[in-house]
Amino acid sequence: MEKRVESNIIGLDEAGRGPVIGPIVLAGVEIRKEDEAIFKELGIKDSKRLSAKKREELALKIRAIAIKISVIKISAKNLDELMSKKSLNLIELESFVSIINDLSADTVYLDLPERSNRFQSVIKKESNRKIKLIAEHKADDKYPVVSAASIIAKVERDNEIKMIEKNLGFEIGSGYPSDVHTVNFLKKYLETHDTFPDCVRHAWATTKKLLGAKKQKSLFNY
Repeated sequence: MEKRVESNIIGLDEAGRGPVIGPIVLAGVEIRKEDEAIFKELGIKDSKRLSAKKREELALKIRAIAIKISVIKISAKNLDELMSKKSLNLIELESFVSIINDLSADTVYLDLPERSNRFQSVIKKESNRKIKLIAEHKADDKYPVVSAASIIAKVERDNEIKMIEKNLGFEIGSGYPSDVHTVNFLKKYLETHDTFPDCVRHAWATTKKLLGAKKQKSLFNY
């Protein structure tokens, strides 16, 4: 049986929950409890409060310090398929359980996507061992180990977005519906191809709205 080290802790977070393009990436970072002080000294904080360059620099340092890192990427196409059967919260919950089970520490810090005791109880029930779970909204602002997970997840997602842009030959922006570059890409691609590529989440309101407008325009022209 794998030995548990009580002084070790795990931080969990995700990147890409809201975008209409690209994967959702979930990450778990396991460290020695005492290494949290090093994370603080390095200036590790919520990934949203750091530049892309700083995130990349810190990600390398996190990987050098961490005992183990576990990452799950769910592509836009797979996310569409999963969301035809279950909620985004449940998909995220199941992924976090898989990451916890892949790591070893018994104390887990989680950035909670919803203020719900149900989310926490399911994670505890489905984990392959008894864990102490500290699940809080905005935990990525509070606990360095969760901030580290948010940085790893964000850097991984950013790399995925770069690969998508390279494969498509288009600038797609951040992938968020609020990003002008993202929306312009979606409109231009739809106009040319009458559909969206697999990297686009068809289950999202943004794509449904654009497809609906395209269909209505086609009927009107007909």
